[in-house]
Amino acid sequence: HALRRRFAFLRLQPNYDVLRNYHQNRDTGFPVEGLIGVLRRLNTQINDNHFEVGISFFLREKLAEEIEEIWKMEIEPYLDEYFFDQDKKVDDFRWDKVDREIKP
Repeated sequence: HALRRRFAFLRLQPNYDVLRNYHQNRDTGFPVEGLIGVLRRLNTQINDNHFEVGISFFLREKLAEEIEEIWKMEIEPYLDEYFFDQDKKVDDFRWDKVDREIKP
C-alpha cells in the first residue's frame, strides 16, 4: 500500500493491435493472427488481468526463428508457476500443442 500512495500506476493490458501492427509494418512475414488467438485463449484461462501474458515477448523482427525458444523458456515456466496445481491447464499450452495453432 505504501508504494501505491507514493507512485502512480498505469494498468497495461495486452494490446493485440500493437502486436498485429508491429508485424505488418515491419513486414516480418510472421502469421500473427494464430499467435493472437493463442494469447487470447491463454489469458482467458489465466482469468486475472494482473497476470495476463503480454505481447512484448513477441515484438521481434525474427519471431519466426525465435518463437519456440521464447515459448519454452519464457511462457511455459511462467505457466508452470502460475498454474502450479493445475497440470491440465499448463499442458494445453505446451509448445507442441500451440505450435500448430501459431504456425499455419
